[in-house]
Amino acid sequence: MNLFHLGIKDDVTPYMKGKIKLTNQVSTMCAFIGFFYSFFVYAHYPELVVYPASLFVISSILLVLTKFGFVSTARFLASFEMLVLASLFHASIIQSGDSVLVSFFCSMLAMTLIPWVLFGMQEKKELITSLAICYGLLLFQGVLNKQIEVPVDVTFFRESYLDIMTYAFAIAIAIVLMVMMKQDKSEQYAS
Repeated sequence: MNLFHLGIKDDVTPYMKGKIKLTNQVSTMCAFIGFFYSFFVYAHYPELVVYPASLFVISSILLVLTKFGFVSTARFLASFEMLVLASLFHASIIQSGDSVLVSFFCSMLAMTLIPWVLFGMQEKKELITSLAICYGLLLFQGVLNKQIEVPVDVTFFRESYLDIMTYAFAIAIAIVLMVMMKQDKSEQYAS
C-alpha cells in the first residue's frame, strides 16, 4: 500500500488527486519529523516531547482521515498543524527575557510554504485562511512566548547539535516543499 495514494478514488478529479497525494506527502513528512525529533527532544527536554510526539500522532491521524474520505479536513489541518506545534514548542522553551531561537524561527518560516503546496489559487478561501493562521502565529509568537513557559535550560538548545539539526530541518523542509510545488501536476488540471 502506497501512503501517498491514500484516499484517491477513481471518481476524483485529476486536480484533487494531485492535491490528495500532496497532502499525504506533507503528512508523511510531518510524521517523519515528529517521530525522529521526539527522540532528540526526549533525550534533553523530556517535558517537551509532547510537541514532536503530537506532530507524529496528528500527522498519522491525518493520513487515516484522508484514507476514509475526510480529504478537506485533512488538507486544511495539514496546512498548519506543524507550525502550530512548532510555535507551542518554541513558546515553551523560551524563558522570560530570552530572545527567539533563530533556527526554530527559520523552520517556522519554511513551514509557511505548506499552504501553498496544499491549496491552488482557485481555492482562495482555504488558502487565505490557512495562510492567516500561519502568519498570525509568526506575528504573535512573542505574545505566545510570554504566555507559555516550561522551566528548561534553553542554553543546550542554542549551543548544541539540536540548533544545527533544526537549521538542517528548516532547509530540508523548504527544499522538499519547493520540489513538491514544482512537481505538482494538479495545477495543470485546474479549470
